[in-house]
Amino acid sequence: MRSKLLRAIYYVTIDHFVPIPQELIADLSYHGIKIFQVPYHSIEKFLPPKNMTPQNCLILCDVPELAHAFLNAGYYVVAIFHRDNKDAHFSIRYALEDFTEVDWHYFIKYWQRYADIPWHVMDTERCKIREMCPDDLNDLYDLYKDKRICQYTEDLFENRMHELDYIKDYVKNMYHFYGFGTWLIEDKFSGNLIGRVGFNYRPGFEDPELGFVIDPKQWRRGYAYETCSAVIEYGKKEHGFKRIHSFVRVENEPSIALLNKLGFRECGRYTINEQLHERWVLEM
Repeated sequence: MRSKLLRAIYYVTIDHFVPIPQELIADLSYHGIKIFQVPYHSIEKFLPPKNMTPQNCLILCDVPELAHAFLNAGYYVVAIFHRDNKDAHFSIRYALEDFTEVDWHYFIKYWQRYADIPWHVMDTERCKIREMCPDDLNDLYDLYKDKRICQYTEDLFENRMHELDYIKDYVKNMYHFYGFGTWLIEDKFSGNLIGRVGFNYRPGFEDPELGFVIDPKQWRRGYAYETCSAVIEYGKKEHGFKRIHSFVRVENEPSIALLNKLGFRECGRYTINEQLHERWVLEM
């Protein structure tokens, strides 16, 4: 799955090409991705190079009927909106209005969503933070073998197939919808899975909630502070978060100390699942 690569972008329209900045075209070319503007005549006549499968392409299209035809033919499609089709209705996951507001990364991310390839979120000094995917199932169960990891958080499902279904639903309903969620932490040098960190929404609260767990074998090595600091800054810059919060059991002293170090302040106590929690808030 991960050996697939985006090789070409085809911008297909009947009569209206929105200008693409030359800098964007150059950046795509530098990363091995060619972009073509293709006047549309008929779907039968639209053929990528013979060595190019539909899954190695991304189609940009501004005509709903045409875009849906490409989608039904197995292509990955992004709808293009402009002043002449602003009221058009596309039943397509992704859309774009202004090429000047995106860079080459955005096209990779659109394509990765279709190809079910997890996004690389960021690197810290020692860690790689990325989305989880169904291929991570066994590594997650290895991580949770030491039950100290779920002393203050939920365990995985006992039935692995239930956990697999949960991961698939989570990818679709959280990553695809919000663009963020709980991510995996890998040691950058060994490649081992050492924890999870990220944001979710708790019913009844508008603020995104920071959550984290670290492999007990890696406790007291600064990984929680390193990764939480990074994702907080990411949430602020990439998603415009103004305030985040975190719930922690009152007896969970290490997590309370971490939240204090990160700049959170305590804002009340709540009973959750018959356990007393403190709510900590960070204004950004």
